[in-house]
Amino acid sequence: APKLGRRPIGNEEATIDESYAWESREYLRKLLVGKEVSFIVEHTIPSGRECALVYIGTGENSVCVNELMVKDGWALVRNQNKQNEEIAKYGMWMVEAQTSGIGIHNEEGKAAAIRNVKWIIEDPRMLFDELKGKPLKAVVESVRDGGTLRLMLIPSMNYITLMLTGIRCPSFKPDGGSEDHADEAKYAVETRLLNKDIEILLEGTSGGSGNAKNQNFVGTVVTPGNISLFLLKEGLAKCVDWSMKLLSGDPESYRAATRQAKAARKRLWKNFEGPVCTIPKDQKEFSGRVTEIVNGEVLVIKVGGVYKRITMSSIRQPRPAEGVDVGPPSRALYEVPYLFEAREFLRKRLIGKKVNASVDYVRPAANGYPERVCASVFLGNQNIQEAIVSKGLATVAWHKQDDDERAANYDALVLAQEKAKKNKVGVHNGGEPPIHKVADLAGNAAKSKQFLPFLQRIGRLHANVEFVASGSRIRVYIPRDTCLATFLLSGISCPRAARPAIKGQPATPADPFGDEALEFVKDQIMQREVEIEVESCDKAGNFIGYLFADDKNMSVELVKEGLAKMHFTAERGKYFDHLSRAEADAKAARKKVWKDYVETVVEKEEATEISDSNISEPSAPQLKEVVATHIEDCSKIWVQHCADGPALISLMNQMRADLISNPPLAGSFTPRNGALCVAIFSEDNNWYRAKVLKVHKDSDRVDVLFIDYGNQATVSTSNTAPLSPQFTSVPGAASECQLAFIVPPEDEDWREDSLREVQMLAQAKLVMTVLGKAGSIDLVSLSSNGTDIATHLLSNGLVEYEKQRNRNKYGTLMSAYEAAMTDARKNRRNRFRYGDFTQDDAKEFGYSK
Repeated sequence: APKLGRRPIGNEEATIDESYAWESREYLRKLLVGKEVSFIVEHTIPSGRECALVYIGTGENSVCVNELMVKDGWALVRNQNKQNEEIAKYGMWMVEAQTSGIGIHNEEGKAAAIRNVKWIIEDPRMLFDELKGKPLKAVVESVRDGGTLRLMLIPSMNYITLMLTGIRCPSFKPDGGSEDHADEAKYAVETRLLNKDIEILLEGTSGGSGNAKNQNFVGTVVTPGNISLFLLKEGLAKCVDWSMKLLSGDPESYRAATRQAKAARKRLWKNFEGPVCTIPKDQKEFSGRVTEIVNGEVLVIKVGGVYKRITMSSIRQPRPAEGVDVGPPSRALYEVPYLFEAREFLRKRLIGKKVNASVDYVRPAANGYPERVCASVFLGNQNIQEAIVSKGLATVAWHKQDDDERAANYDALVLAQEKAKKNKVGVHNGGEPPIHKVADLAGNAAKSKQFLPFLQRIGRLHANVEFVASGSRIRVYIPRDTCLATFLLSGISCPRAARPAIKGQPATPADPFGDEALEFVKDQIMQREVEIEVESCDKAGNFIGYLFADDKNMSVELVKEGLAKMHFTAERGKYFDHLSRAEADAKAARKKVWKDYVETVVEKEEATEISDSNISEPSAPQLKEVVATHIEDCSKIWVQHCADGPALISLMNQMRADLISNPPLAGSFTPRNGALCVAIFSEDNNWYRAKVLKVHKDSDRVDVLFIDYGNQATVSTSNTAPLSPQFTSVPGAASECQLAFIVPPEDEDWREDSLREVQMLAQAKLVMTVLGKAGSIDLVSLSSNGTDIATHLLSNGLVEYEKQRNRNKYGTLMSAYEAAMTDARKNRRNRFRYGDFTQDDAKEFGYSK
């Protein structure tokens, strides 16, 4: 038969076909491949090749292939000079074929019967772009190993090496050795595909332009069947991630075939030991409601009454560049490019929604990190990991080749990432990432006070709840002003939740129903979009006001559920009626904090203790209207007399006019302790009368007391000036006073709570009664809208009454204070929640006067 051309090997150049060589080979291939044959070896030539008569079939019905080749004109007869009956018969058949001009004897078609074979593809990528997605017919010329075929594309005559997409079979080594099961995998492919007509899809290429050594294409055999799936099921191949992403078919079918082989311990998997999962089978799939998005890859799902912390399988949230310190996690959310967008993507889609989760694997605790349960999360039919990766807001985690601890849809995640890269979205954008400049007001009283007037004027404004620390303490993000703030629910007193040990501070247990209040609020508003109304700001820079979720006032909701009590400061607010009705309903139903509620009447003490006859001065002290200008703590307050208001305004106007007409010269004032001056108050940049308290020798700073208001500040000497003599003769408008008969708490938290309540009460005009003096400081009682401030602090268990030996003058007032504290003690309010700490053995528990 005519000789086929050969591909170049080593330094040998390619040879071309003899005329009709391909057609002759194809005739024989189509006649024999896949059929049963028999043969008779007649002789063996010196090279060792056996020469035989080959028959299709066996017995009387067999057909000699040698005869058919000659009769149909696809072979010449050898040894025609030898005369015997067989040779003569073959010669006669050849003459008949020549006479008929069939097969290789067709002289007219000889020139066109030589293939133009492209043994080397100069630009594999260009050929792939031309042919991708198209079913291509090919003939399998040889099988290099189970995963690599050499093909002749029909009719283009392009000779290519095809690597099967998504799999790798055991290979043969250059030294002649082989990996386990390499021969078996090759044989399995040869028996099914060698020299057969197949149909393929090209899906990629690993060869570059002009790279003669690497002409590999990547693709899948479509017809007569997907050989890759067969090899995977039989344990003769493994999945490879790098080419799996090129697969045009369903990657999950490949993974399923691999799992089937692993389960049966077939061949390559004979020693396979699967990952150990600590999750029971019946708990691997569950449904629940998303309550928190911790970051771009971790979320919390509430399943029944249990909160499950889930890490989404096989994805990584955006991370800071190597060597960049972005601070604590609360700041990293805004500093790491695209992390805020990733968190928001998940928050807006998942918070409050029911999702399905399927546990893929569990990462054991290591390197200081706790155990992580990794799962695939679905919202309806949408895979959340795939969605966030496709937006470029997360990347796919790299797994080792044989690592089975990965997402069930890992290949879909890889494809989603390739799509995101192609579309240049999110972290794949390549441009400047979005910048989030967020002001953190928490703990910064000065900044909070600057924001306060704007927030108060707006009324209700939108906010996002970032964190819930307790039933009434919430961290919010205000998009309008791009700021973070701590927000305290107004009008209520809520039990405290347990607090862990932080920065050397010991852990504190929860108040009764404190943890329940925390869970209730988290369930209602955690990471939800809410509305807030800011009323005021406390000394620590926390905003105080009302928060609304779906038009529900959370202060009212907590009181309604018996998880909080109405605070006396609510009386001045516009939601007093709502809160009082909610508390009445909770009391009637004996809910939570009211479960043991019994209406009590405070019993009067003996008449000798409370009788007005003990008062030595029958005339009542004079009542004066004042306003609080500065509050140091719950008992020390600076006030201005309302009657002095017009005179003070006139004095300030005259003084400032004088400073404008006669601007102070730099260095004209030399600060001395006790000297009067004018100083600029930094928060409004205006001049006020002041008294020098301390001169800092090593700097240009001085401590001053603003004598008309009572507050202190440290200012630069350049912001001070001498006070004109006409203004020095007028005494300071602010006077220091102290609430009589009460002792402020020593605990910092209780001091803050009591201070906050005094600040709330002191926003209105106050009625002051001077009861006596302690040195130069007036001992007073103060009333706000008819409410005695000391009485309310005592009745709420925030301060302690200081017993007096001499009760002759104010016996009635002292008895009222004692009764208020007795009521707080009986109802275990705030400091008395664990009982009476004022007994004789109080020192044993760390309490002292």
